[in-house]
Amino acid sequence: MDDTRQVFGIDLGTTYSCVAQVDKFDQAVVLKNFEGNNTTPSVVYFGSDNKVIIGQEAKDLLALEPQQAVSFVKRSISEDEAYNKPTKFPNGLDPTEISAYILKKIVKDARDAAQNPEPVKKVVITCPAYFGTKERLRTRQAGEIAGLEVLAVINEPTAAAIAYGMKVQEEKLIMVYDLGGGTFDVTIIRVNGGTITVIATGGDHHLGGVDWDTALAEYLLSVYNKEQNTSYSLHSDEGFKNYLTLTAEEKKKSLSARDTVKAVVTYEGNSSKIDITRAVFDQLTEAKLDETIDKTREVIEIAKEKGFTKIDEVLLVGGSSRMPQIKARVDKEFGCDAKLTDPDECVAKGAAIYAVNEAFAQAMEEYAEGDRDEKPQMIAVANRTRVINVTSKNYGLGCKIDGKDMISNMIFANAPLDGNCRAEEDFFTIMENQSAIIFPIFESDVNEKEIERDVASELEKHTLTLTRKWPKGERIKVVFEIDIEGILHVHAEIGPDSIDFSLKLKGVKDDKEMEEAIAMVAKSTVE
Repeated sequence: MDDTRQVFGIDLGTTYSCVAQVDKFDQAVVLKNFEGNNTTPSVVYFGSDNKVIIGQEAKDLLALEPQQAVSFVKRSISEDEAYNKPTKFPNGLDPTEISAYILKKIVKDARDAAQNPEPVKKVVITCPAYFGTKERLRTRQAGEIAGLEVLAVINEPTAAAIAYGMKVQEEKLIMVYDLGGGTFDVTIIRVNGGTITVIATGGDHHLGGVDWDTALAEYLLSVYNKEQNTSYSLHSDEGFKNYLTLTAEEKKKSLSARDTVKAVVTYEGNSSKIDITRAVFDQLTEAKLDETIDKTREVIEIAKEKGFTKIDEVLLVGGSSRMPQIKARVDKEFGCDAKLTDPDECVAKGAAIYAVNEAFAQAMEEYAEGDRDEKPQMIAVANRTRVINVTSKNYGLGCKIDGKDMISNMIFANAPLDGNCRAEEDFFTIMENQSAIIFPIFESDVNEKEIERDVASELEKHTLTLTRKWPKGERIKVVFEIDIEGILHVHAEIGPDSIDFSLKLKGVKDDKEMEEAIAMVAKSTVE
C-alpha cells in the first residue's frame, strides 16, 4: 500500500490550530474538525475522570471555570519556569503536555473528517520562525507525546511561502508578515521554482492578536468603571477578565467588517452598553501595530545587509492580519499592495505539502534500499519543494575574555541552515594543570561576537574530564553545527580527549519523562 499521502501538516497555533493534507487531486486542503470548522481554538479544559475538552467548548468555559482551562499555552513553551513541577497549569501539567492534548484532539478530528480508519501518525508541525532550539525540541516532543511521528518542525512563514510558492514560477523575493493570535513573525524569503530560501527572520513570541483583544478589553472595563462608579481591574477576577477578553475578540472581528459595533458588559448584576468605533479601536492598538512595523524594519535591514534590497511581494498571514489596520499600515509603510491570502489556513497547507515531500523522499529511499516492495506513486507537489531555513538565534560558548566571564558567539542569527551551518573556533585552557573543561552553551538575540552573559540564556553545560593535566594556554578546538531543523550539535577536543553532545535542555524530557507523559495523555479521554 502506498501511504505517502497519509501525512499531515499541522499549524499548532497560539489561539487556533489547523490540520491539512494533500488530497488525491494533489491539492493541499484543510480538514474540518468535529464541529465542521476549519480551525480549532487552542484552548484546553480539564474536567473530571481524565476527561479533557479542547476547542470551542473549552473556550466557552474560560470565563466560567478559569482555573480548569488553559489558553495561549504556546506563549509559555519557551519559559523554563513553566516546566518546574508543579506548574501554574491545571493538574501540574507543563506547556509541552498541554500542547500534546491539542494535537491529539485535532488529529483525531482530522482522521474522522478524512474518513480514514487508520489513525493520523506522520505529521509536520509548524512553529514561529524565531523559536530557538529548546522551543523546537519541546514542540517535537508535544507531537510525540500525542502519539505522532514528527517528520519535521518547520517555520510558520516558511510553510506559508511553500503554499504560496506552488503558484509562483519565476524567482521572487517575498516578505511574510505573520500576525497570529499570540505571536508575530516577519520573514523574507526567496522563492525560485521549488526552492525556498529564508533570507532573514525575526519576531516576538509575546506579540499577537490577543494583545489587541487585551487593549480593547481594558477600554471596555474603563468605560464600565466610569459608568458604574467602580474600580475593577483586569486582574480583579480571572473569570471576568476572560469574559472581557472573549467579548473584545468577538467585537474586534466584527470591526473588520463594520465601522461601529456595540458591546454589553455585565458584571455582578450591573450592565453597560458601549459603542466601539473602528477609529477608537485603531487608536487603542496603534502602539502594538507600531511594534510589528519596527520588527519588520529590522528584518528588512538584515536582508539588505545580505544584498537583498527589493521585495517583490508582501504576504499577510495569520488570522489577526485580517484587521483592516494591518494592510493599510503595511501598504503605507513599505509602499506595497500586501496580499491577504488564506491567512488562517496557508500555514497548515504549506506544512502538508512539506510533509508529502518528506514522506515521498523517505519512501523512495526505502524502495532504493529494498525495504519497500512497490515504488511510491509520483505526487505532483512531491520532490519539488526544497527549503533552506536560517537560524533564529545566536549561539555561543561561555569563556573567559580578559579575565571576565563572557560569551563568544560562534553561529549568528540568520545563518543559512543548508547543511553547512558550521563554525569552528580555538579556545585555550585557563590554568596550569587543568584536569577538566566546562562547556556552557548560550543562546541570545544579541548579534555581536563578544557579549556579556546576563544578556543571554544558558541552554546547558557539559564537562570534559581530561586524561591528563594540561598547562595553561593549550589549544581547545570547538565546533558548533546546526542541522536543518535548527538543533545545535557541539564537538570539542584537546589532544586525545574529546566530547560530543546535542543539546539536552531544561524542559525537554528524557526517555523516562516521555514515557510517563505519553501514558498520561493516552489514558485521557480527549474531546
